[in-house]
Parts: sequence; structure tokens; C-alpha cells
Amino acid sequence: MKQIISKSKIRIFFIPILILLLFVRCDDETTDFPYVHVDATIYIDTQLGNINEGEHAFVDGYGVGGLIIFRETQTTYLAFDRACTYEANSGCKLEDDTFYGILVCPCCGSKFMMLGEDQAGTIYAGFGPAKSRLIEYNVYFNGLNTLIVQN
Repeated sequence: MKQIISKSKIRIFFIPILILLLFVRCDDETTDFPYVHVDATIYIDTQLGNINEGEHAFVDGYGVGGLIIFRETQTTYLAFDRACTYEANSGCKLEDDTFYGILVCPCCGSKFMMLGEDQAGTIYAGFGPAKSRLIEYNVYFNGLNTLIVQN
């Protein structure tokens, strides 16, 4: 009889805990960004208009929303997907904001910084619902005129 009572007490104790665990989750900062294969060859002089250090250019036709190519130094380039990490679709392409070095999503209002290597692609806090930085791609520079952008 004692075993039956103790087993039922254990069940009564653990069942509500299990139910709570099923409905509680941590709000992490990952995004459900769709995977799209990216393998782009970009010519600096014709496709980027010879952008200067600290500037960026948009290149359509790759990734989810196109690419943002940021020139950090004479020989260092960074590449990001142009789609907002909150909306993550080709209809919400980031645009230049009125403030230099800031990109804004026209759909949700999230803003991202494009200012230097350590800030490029990061969220501009306090604007919009996006919680994840921009999706970054690998960039290989051949030292002359060509960038290879891949994921």
C-alpha cells in the first residue's frame, strides 16, 4: 500500500514539471535564416565601382536578398546577405539609412551597422525586432580585381 501511495505522489509531483518543461524555452538569439548556396565571382572594377575603404556596395542575384560587399581595407573585404535576419526573404532587402554606415530593413525597421570590421553586420540596438547580426559569407580576394564569395 505504501508503494502505491509513494508512486502516485511521485507522479503528481513530476507530471506538472514535465508539462512546464514542454512549454518553456529559452529565447535564444539565433535566427531561422534559410540556407541558400552562395558561390559568386565578383569583379571589383565593374560590379562594385571600385568602392573605397569603409564603403559598401550592393550586388543582386546571390544569397537570399543579394549581397552587401564591405571594403574594410585595401585588401580586406567582407560579404553579408542583404536580407534582414528578422524577415529573411528577398522582398525585404536592406537599404541605406539616412545616417552614414547604417542599413535599414524597409519591412520591420531593424537597423544594422556597416562601420568597420568589428561592427560591420551588427545590430544597431533599439531599432526593430531583429536579434541576430547579418549572415556573413566567406570572401577570398585574388589580390587584383576579383572576389570569390562563398558559404
